Amino acid sequence: MTGQQLPERPGRGDRPAPSSSGRLPAPRAADADPARLPAPAEPAAPIHQPGGFPTGGSAPNRSRCWDMLGPRTRERLAEKAGTVLAWWAWLDPGEERPTATAFGPLGLCRAAPTTRHGRPVYLVERLRLDAEALVNETFTVDGSARRSRGVARFRRHAWDASPPPVRPPTTLDLHPRQLGVLGNYPAEVQEFLQRPFLGDDRDVAADYYYEESRDFTGQRLYTIFCLSADRTVTLATGTRTLPRGRSEERAKWEVECYRVPVLRGS
Repeated sequence: MTGQQLPERPGRGDRPAPSSSGRLPAPRAADADPARLPAPAEPAAPIHQPGGFPTGGSAPNRSRCWDMLGPRTRERLAEKAGTVLAWWAWLDPGEERPTATAFGPLGLCRAAPTTRHGRPVYLVERLRLDAEALVNETFTVDGSARRSRGVARFRRHAWDASPPPVRPPTTLDLHPRQLGVLGNYPAEVQEFLQRPFLGDDRDVAADYYYEESRDFTGQRLYTIFCLSADRTVTLATGTRTLPRGRSEERAKWEVECYRVPVLRGS
C-alpha cells in the first residue's frame, strides 16, 4: 500500500444535523446513493418524417415466396430461429428464386439462393441471439383517438435532483428511403427500435417488408422493420389499419416490438 492517508468514514451516529425547520437537509451529490443519482446524458431517439409505403407491382407476396422456398429450407429456418416470431420473403428483380428472413429468440436467419456443384440450393445463415434476454413490448396507437398504449419506464433520481439531461438526437447512418419507411411508424415504435443503437451505431443494417391489402372498408398494411448490428437486434411487426376516408395520421397501429442482444462469438 502507499502512504496516502485515506479519508475518515463517518460512523453510524454521524447523521446530518436537522435544519431550523426540523427537516434534514437534502444530501449533496457526493453523499447520495449512487443508484439514485441521475443517469448520464442519453441521446434522444430521432423521430423521422414518414416517407410512405410505395405499393404496387406484380411481384409475388411473402406467402407465395415462402412456399417457393420448399419444405426443407423452411424447416431449417425454423430450427435456427427457434419459435418464429416474424418472417418475410421476397423475389428480387431478375431472380427466379426468392430470399427469405426469419426472426426468433435463437436467431435472425436468412435463406439466400445459390448454386452448388451445378445444383440450385439455399444457403441458410444465422446471427445468433440471446433468447433469455429478449424483450417484447406491444404498442397500440389509434390516431383517431390520439391515444397510445405501451410500457412506461421510470428512473428514480436523487432527492431534489433534476431529470438526466438529454443529448440532441443522433440519426442512424441509414439510407433516406429506409429512414422514410421507419418514419411511418408511431413515435413510440421508432424510439424503441433505435434506442439501442444511438450510442454505437456502427454498421447498423435495416431490413423492412410491407404488404398492402384493400377492400371496401379501407386499407390494411402488414409491416416489418428490423435493425441489426454487432450487439443488438430490434424488430417491429404489426399492422396499420386505415379506414376509407381517413387520413394516414389517423390510422390505427398494432405493433409487436422485440429487442434482443447478439451472442458474442456467434
